[in-house]
Amino acid sequence: MAVRITSHTIVKNEQNWIKPALLSVIDQVDQMLIWDTGSTDKTVAIIKSIDSPKIIFAQKGRVNRQQLVNLRNQQIKATRTPWIILLDGDEIWPKNNLIQLIKAIQSAKPKIIALVNRTRNCVRDIYHYLPDDTGKYQIGKWRGNIIIRAIRNLPGLRVVGEYPNEAYVYQGKKLQDQPENLEFVDTWYLHTTHLKRTGWRHSFKVIDRLKKFKLFTA
Repeated sequence: MAVRITSHTIVKNEQNWIKPALLSVIDQVDQMLIWDTGSTDKTVAIIKSIDSPKIIFAQKGRVNRQQLVNLRNQQIKATRTPWIILLDGDEIWPKNNLIQLIKAIQSAKPKIIALVNRTRNCVRDIYHYLPDDTGKYQIGKWRGNIIIRAIRNLPGLRVVGEYPNEAYVYQGKKLQDQPENLEFVDTWYLHTTHLKRTGWRHSFKVIDRLKKFKLFTA
């Protein structure tokens, strides 16, 4: 039986990447909580253009760093599925890579509280990215451009701290500080944080290029 999954997205001014980001996961999750925090570009209109009953969209208005963390906790409280996938507005999953992550979710042992995966941090365009050995993140024995994006929705799960240094915590410890309860999945998504995220000046369509890159078929 498939494990049900909700994706969590909090976004502001991501008009260049929000649509490919959402479309890259929409077929593989059961529900999408997408909350905007005061976008002034076309982000809201783009989100509303995606017609899917899976999407629960809300405009929360401008928030400060602590209020953003409060919104993350509200999303956890609003989630009824056993697993959560975190999805920022500049994160795009190739279809097969996301399926690999979801297979790991479905086969995860009860003690596993979250999964660790790689990121490919784009530079210049979506075809070029930083080598993994440039990443300095360390989670347990794993090192590189790595991150936690799949989390089991356990009682007491919460987010502490202040953006951008917030952390997901379970039983009083940050998830990344519990490597014995984590599993590494050797898969990755494209992270476009270093590319232009709003006010695109070129004429090409981002989604068309991503289709050619065979990220997804939507």
